[in-house]
Amino acid sequence: MKLVNYVPEQPFFEIKTESFQSKFGSPSGLLAQYYSFKVSSDSQDAVVAVPDGTIDILFHTDDPVAVICGSVKKGKHVHFEADGSYFGARFFPGQAEKLLDCPLEEFTEKEVLLEDVVHFSSELIERIISTSSFSDQVEIFESFQKTAEEKPPLPFLVKYILNKINSCMGDIRIQELADETGYSTRHINNLFRKHVGITPKLYIRIVRFQRGFGLIRSHSNTDFADLAEEMGYYDQAHFINEFKEFSLTTPGKLFAS
Repeated sequence: MKLVNYVPEQPFFEIKTESFQSKFGSPSGLLAQYYSFKVSSDSQDAVVAVPDGTIDILFHTDDPVAVICGSVKKGKHVHFEADGSYFGARFFPGQAEKLLDCPLEEFTEKEVLLEDVVHFSSELIERIISTSSFSDQVEIFESFQKTAEEKPPLPFLVKYILNKINSCMGDIRIQELADETGYSTRHINNLFRKHVGITPKLYIRIVRFQRGFGLIRSHSNTDFADLAEEMGYYDQAHFINEFKEFSLTTPGKLFAS
């Protein structure tokens, strides 16, 4: 079964940093986005990391350091080093397990050194920080992560649930998934947490939020009442409260800025 992917993004990484570069997708199909950015020399502001339901591997290219960043469950302030340069690789939900070879729930709301998990990654880190070329960094990481492609694929049930949620952009309920698959919500929750890192209920909320953020940012829909109804929220207040929980701002403030 081929995965129907949604593209998880960290929009404030682009909005609040300098020299942002990005490449969506990868030949392997495991990576959603490669990106790089620089933090201004006088920056003292934190950047908001929003829930995205997936794993990033973030390289501080001024130092030999790479960190596995699990998805946060709520908006979180992240401090980057002033005048620092960074390169990141963001996986599609569930796909980092092939490289990290351990349950993804172990990384949720955590930052873990890549070398503590992937013990042959020191050469990768050295090669990434040895070049300032974004395209070269992408190529280096692509070559490295190909070693993960022969690992066992995601279980069919996890793929099926991901596809259902992604296809409707989060406008679905967990009980619908249980009724349709014939599995209990408990079984679905346990399997999904292991292979994606979070519960399907939280993943549904995240996919829906990310869609709303994208629509507001692109100015394609700024009527928040209509947007809330379109995306399956109970009402406008529900949409605004969840948006604030995940982004630490309101839709109105985001659109105004």
